[in-house]
Amino acid sequence: MKTKMEKKTAGNNRSTQDVLLKAAADLFYRKGYAGTSIRDVGVKAGVSNSLLYHYFSDKEEMLFQIIIGLSQELLIDLIEIEKSVKDPVERLRQMLVHHIKHGLKNKKKSRLIVEELLCLTGKRREKVRQQQDEIYSLYMKTLEELAASGRIRDLDLTVLNFSLFAPINWFFKWYKEGGRLTAEEVAESTITVLFYGILKDDKSIIKGD
Repeated sequence: MKTKMEKKTAGNNRSTQDVLLKAAADLFYRKGYAGTSIRDVGVKAGVSNSLLYHYFSDKEEMLFQIIIGLSQELLIDLIEIEKSVKDPVERLRQMLVHHIKHGLKNKKKSRLIVEELLCLTGKRREKVRQQQDEIYSLYMKTLEELAASGRIRDLDLTVLNFSLFAPINWFFKWYKEGGRLTAEEVAESTITVLFYGILKDDKSIIKGD
């Protein structure tokens, strides 16, 4: 006998899959990947185990789809910024603003990337790593352009690049949506701090210059 959710989503595969992934993300965030069973996901989504396995081969497949989907979304947006913004300082600013706001908007999924990535195995983990390398390379390209133009301090670019990611990856630990700071304010404050440590010309730090 079909559940109400199954009747509602019959013939709409994308909708059912999205419902399952949202339920999985919520549970993985709250209980941890290891503490969540595939049955838990089905119960929360209102979907039977048989239908769940029609969409996903196992629990790891759900985690993979959550992580790869979020990373791919970010990568596409960063590529668009990289192509459309010529000035490397403004490009770096826009990339960071979008990266931070994207992470805060998707707080639960962002936490899974940081804390549950190692639960992925084999080709799934490799594919996510490749995607992360692409994001890293986009930032490195802009940093190399800034270094070549003499606009940043004499810093090791690898250390600098990873230093950009460090605060972004951990915003989910303390940021509260609807709290004192908006996502835009968090992004601008973070960029100001980072740019004071990176750029030689302090005037470039001021938004709009």
